[in-house]
Amino acid sequence: MTLGEKLRQIRKEKDLTKQELGIALNVPKERIKLYETNEEKPSDFYLASFANYFNISKDDLDPFK
Repeated sequence: MTLGEKLRQIRKEKDLTKQELGIALNVPKERIKLYETNEEKPSDFYLASFANYFNISKDDLDPFK
């Protein structure tokens, strides 16, 4: 599973829209879409933000990091 697929799966499990997640993390929803479709990879800062928000480790989110 790619990082983008994992982000999307977790977001859906938490019943969040891209906009809701973006607001919570101060990231535009368009950027969330780019991350979820693997068109862009989040920086280490945003990867840590996602992991912290979802209460998981960065390694759980991106094991190839």
